[in-house]
Amino acid sequence: MKKSILEIYALAVCFVTVVCFVVALGIATYSILEIVKPEFTVNSGQYAQYQTNDVYWNGAVARYYVPGEKKRERPSEPELTKEREAAFARVLSNEQRDGAQTLVKNLIVLLIDAVVFALHWLLSRRARGAAA
Repeated sequence: MKKSILEIYALAVCFVTVVCFVVALGIATYSILEIVKPEFTVNSGQYAQYQTNDVYWNGAVARYYVPGEKKRERPSEPELTKEREAAFARVLSNEQRDGAQTLVKNLIVLLIDAVVFALHWLLSRRARGAAA
C-alpha cells in the first residue's frame, strides 16, 4: 500500500511525540520522587553539609563570615543541632518545591504532547483512508 506524504508527515509527528512523551514521563517521575523523598534527591554536597554539627558549623562559618567582622561564637550543641535541622528542613522544602514546579511543567508538556499526538494520529488515519 502506497503512503501519501500527508500520512508520512502525520506518522513522523506521532513518532516524535511518543519520544517526547517518554522523556517527559521520565522527568515527571523523577519530580514525583523529589516531592515524596527529597532527602534522596537533594544534591549530595548539600546533603553532606547537614549531617553533623561539625560539618554544618564549618560550612556555616565559611558561608557567612565577612572579612573584618567578628566571627560568631559556636552555639551550644543543642542550639546548633536545632539550627542545623531547621536549615536542612528548608533545603528539603526547597527540593520538594522544585520537584512540584518541574512536575507541573512536565504535566503541561505531556498534555500538549497528547493533543498533538491525537490530532496527527487522526490525520494519518484520514490520509490512509483517502489513499485507499
